Amino acid sequence: MASVTIQKRSVWAVHIDMPLATRLWEGRDNDWYIRTYGKPPQPSGRTWEPWRGGVFVHYTGSRTSFSPASETDCRKKVASMFADHYPDSGDIKYNYLVCPHGTVYEGRGHQRGEANGGATIALSGGRELGRNTAFYSIQGMLGVPDKPTSAMLASMKKLIHHLRYELPRERRAGGELLPHRAGGWDTECPGANLLPYAKAGSSIDPEPPAKQGAEAAALNIISRSSWGARAPKSVVKLPASERRGFVVHYSAGPSSQTVRQIQNYHMDSNGWSDIGYNFLVDTAGRIYEGRGWNNEGAHTSGYNRSHIAVCFIGRDGDATKAAKVSIRSLYEKANTVFGRTLSKTYHSALGSTSCPGNDLRSWVSSGMPVDGWSDIGDGDGGGGGGTSGVRSVASQQKAVNSLGYTPPLDVDGITGPKTVAGVKWLQAKVGVTADGIWGPDTEAAYRAYTSTGGPGKGMSSVRSIASQQKAVNDLGHTPKLDVDGVFGPRTEAGVKWLQTRAGVPADGLWGPATEAAYRDLAKGGATWSDGGLTTVRSVLRQQKAVNSLGHTPKLTEDGLFGPQTETGMKWLQTRVGVTADGLWGPDTETAFTRFSDGPNLTVDGDFGPRTIAFTQRAIGVTADGVWGAESKRALQRHLNTWSNAGLTVDGDTGPNTVKALQRHLMLMTGTKLTIDGAWGATTTRALQTALNQGRF
Repeated sequence: MASVTIQKRSVWAVHIDMPLATRLWEGRDNDWYIRTYGKPPQPSGRTWEPWRGGVFVHYTGSRTSFSPASETDCRKKVASMFADHYPDSGDIKYNYLVCPHGTVYEGRGHQRGEANGGATIALSGGRELGRNTAFYSIQGMLGVPDKPTSAMLASMKKLIHHLRYELPRERRAGGELLPHRAGGWDTECPGANLLPYAKAGSSIDPEPPAKQGAEAAALNIISRSSWGARAPKSVVKLPASERRGFVVHYSAGPSSQTVRQIQNYHMDSNGWSDIGYNFLVDTAGRIYEGRGWNNEGAHTSGYNRSHIAVCFIGRDGDATKAAKVSIRSLYEKANTVFGRTLSKTYHSALGSTSCPGNDLRSWVSSGMPVDGWSDIGDGDGGGGGGTSGVRSVASQQKAVNSLGYTPPLDVDGITGPKTVAGVKWLQAKVGVTADGIWGPDTEAAYRAYTSTGGPGKGMSSVRSIASQQKAVNDLGHTPKLDVDGVFGPRTEAGVKWLQTRAGVPADGLWGPATEAAYRDLAKGGATWSDGGLTTVRSVLRQQKAVNSLGHTPKLTEDGLFGPQTETGMKWLQTRVGVTADGLWGPDTETAFTRFSDGPNLTVDGDFGPRTIAFTQRAIGVTADGVWGAESKRALQRHLNTWSNAGLTVDGDTGPNTVKALQRHLMLMTGTKLTIDGAWGATTTRALQTALNQGRF
């Protein structure tokens, strides 16, 4: 039983009162926000690793006192914060809020929040963690002059205890307890009166329980969206009848390696469609979704269809008791999923390789013994096998049902023929390719259809509403439409007029067919610059993203896509490492979120202590910023493992090692380098870019 009582979102959501401008812009009534955001918090689709960090403490920042007369006042205050945060983040930013009465309110809950500010914070031991990627946010509902009540402090302590010790391991908070202003972030938060408590050893920093929960508690699978997966290039579904075995691998890299780094190597260096493994396990026993249960892998030649593959993230001898328990638990779950006892094996039993090393090879050969394995749930999207790094299978099923599919799908989190058929039906309805795979394009089209989409509300999954209005005007519609981004009766009539002229059904919904017909009619006069690509992120949010990375001069955040916004978009794309075409599609979204979430280097060609430390973390040695013999040997081992360089590991980074490095950087990032064996500024800039993109 949880040590703290948490009031669900529905308790405060009934008090949401959205500004009229927001409701008009989005074409929604206020009840829609109450219904939608009164539901449990949903995964953000961005990397979420709270076990690496911990908790940031906040206050409201108001210069006036917050003195609630009743709990209703507290609930209204939370709802007002939601309305303030919504334009920037699409939800309330905090994970939890604690009022002066000691009541704890759920914000983003156990999902990632967005309240902690800039990209990263530097911690002891050379660690640099994402402020939102690795930390929960807890707001004490205090103004500047207010002192925390004893009830508030007691509840904050219970809440932190809950986050650290009572959650599944993939949602537990790490041990850091910090004020929002920590790490030099430019804020007074959490204020002078709460600051003394936002530190290790304070009265709200809980002691660990005398006996922590057994490791045999249920495990959950960390979904692709939670570790920041790229969308697969293709997916091959397999019938359960083909599965016969369970094969264990290791990554052969440092245990600090991220799943995203492994995926990048598989996709960029090997040219595969996705990460090769079905699942991965780290030293703490956390389980990550790779290709899932139902998809063909790319892990063991000749056995990619018949065998489920799990990869331990680390080298020979690194596998912990917790990791082995999770691998064995996955095996038992696989037997349940496929309805038969699968054979246990390891990579080198099926091919010529040293994988998975002596330790895991011996363990598997002995039958994978553990003291006890755990049940495995689906977490926030793992395990269903039909996700594409975007939405869990259960959530896909709910989405299909929400659009009126009959008969409704069973929301069981299992991908089968009925679910695939339902997803194809939804895809056809929202105007994307009906392939049965819920990828970023389907997600964007679905969100657009359900927000500003559907009959009478327009569709902005292909072209923004403002861009539709401009296109109608460009074809000579009279009277001209107001280009205001609001889909009302006049805009609907104008879109139908354009559709009639273009020879497509006049339904008022600007889908792919309308876009293609309009382009033909305009004879090349229509470009994406007419309004920007809004399938993933609105123009306003694109402008905010450009500004957040320091573009100068700052873009005007007006939601209109003009030449300055297009230039800013291309600047952002160059900085995050994708094609600078001015179109904010899935690749730009993924690259931007990864860039803005994690620590990044200035790409200046200087191989100084910070670049050295980043390199050392990537190759698995102590990140002390000193480029010595051990670091050089680790680089050679890294290039041998990930680029088949065939180097002698002698610590001599001479021309052969540098040439191997340059070839690796070209392969992973597409950077054009002269393979000359000279490590100069150009090679260092390519290295810095690769490290920023997780492609080293």
